[in-house]
Amino acid sequence: MKIKTELTLPAMLMVCANCQAIDWLFDPSFGVKERYTDNLRMQIKPNRDNFITTISPGILLGYIGENHELKTNFHWNEIIYHDESELDFSEKIADFNHQFTAERFKTGLSARYAEESSINTQLDLDGNGNLQLQIPKTTQSISPNLTYSLTERDSVQLAYSYLDVAYQRDPQKNASQFYSDYTNGQVSAMLTHGVSSRFSVNFTGSFARFSTSGEYPPVVSNGTSIVTAYSQESDTFTYQAGLKYAYDERTLFTLSGGIRNTDSTSVTSQTVQFLDFPVSSTVAEQTSSASGNVFSAGINRKYDWGSIDINAGQQLTPASTGGQRDTTSVSLNARYQFDERWSSGLEASYLQSDRTLAQAGNFFSNNRTYMTFTPNIRWRWTEDIDLRLSYSYRQQEYSSVGQAAVGNDVFLQFSYQPQINRQVK
Repeated sequence: MKIKTELTLPAMLMVCANCQAIDWLFDPSFGVKERYTDNLRMQIKPNRDNFITTISPGILLGYIGENHELKTNFHWNEIIYHDESELDFSEKIADFNHQFTAERFKTGLSARYAEESSINTQLDLDGNGNLQLQIPKTTQSISPNLTYSLTERDSVQLAYSYLDVAYQRDPQKNASQFYSDYTNGQVSAMLTHGVSSRFSVNFTGSFARFSTSGEYPPVVSNGTSIVTAYSQESDTFTYQAGLKYAYDERTLFTLSGGIRNTDSTSVTSQTVQFLDFPVSSTVAEQTSSASGNVFSAGINRKYDWGSIDINAGQQLTPASTGGQRDTTSVSLNARYQFDERWSSGLEASYLQSDRTLAQAGNFFSNNRTYMTFTPNIRWRWTEDIDLRLSYSYRQQEYSSVGQAAVGNDVFLQFSYQPQINRQVK
């Protein structure tokens, strides 16, 4: 819902002589999704199938002004696992985004707070692919940026991002200790030059610091306990060059590539105790340096009947595996509009995730590949209500195992977003 108001009160006029109209945003939403899966935990030999219901209320609040806007999105996912109630989870997600545009510069600020399910997130870029346990994951992030126009064709952007990820591990479940908390902070500067109205080039330099630490539960035997702790800190410098080219009004190409260098320090300590008295303690420190490539490429094409997006990239990704991951990904997203009510889509993705060096807290190889193929069909029942039916094929394989886990999912989703338009002056 948008409520348009003009600030006409005399008190407001005393503060601002040229008050502008603001569109206030109030957009509630509600969704219900039913999912059937024959391999929830992505096991090589699954032992059961699952029906999962997700109830998702949400609301978008904010405003849109002439040169600035604010959007805050609050979302709740109540996830119900039928016949496995111990997996039930309540996801809470809040997103904040503010943008301001002046004559020669613009600023942006985005932030996010999320309490999410590990089963829903561990197949992502920063996950370890392990879906055997339900571990609460808390994510906090903030990303301010400033873009300044040096000339009509040249601009510089300064950006900072900070990410903090924590897992609520259960001491009674040893496997949960393989989820590592981490932080990642990055500063970057990008210079963009417009060669023409359709073609531009850019150069980017960035510095990132990744940090993780953790401790395993004691291993107890005959009165002797062994406690192992680990930590890792990595500094990465990245240099990239890129281009953006609009072939026409409907086709956009992007391409960038560069190099990175990462210096890491890993520390592992082990304390042996007997009847709660320390017997011995050892500390091992390892330093390493590694170089690699980064790149990204994309093409976006719009048609009268829909659109196609293809993207590929390679990057160093902070992860919950006790270190960073070298990830290579390819994705395809296509949409076809039959008429005003019926449309279909296709989403496909491929991910290869490899560890870059010996990682703290990890004593086995967890290199993996993961691919998905998801066709869907959507029916717009009314202006307020959508129904969507989709099928998803998933396949994951760890290099250390050599066998693939395959999952087949069917989704039926109901979405309701009231189209309320009122103007209050």
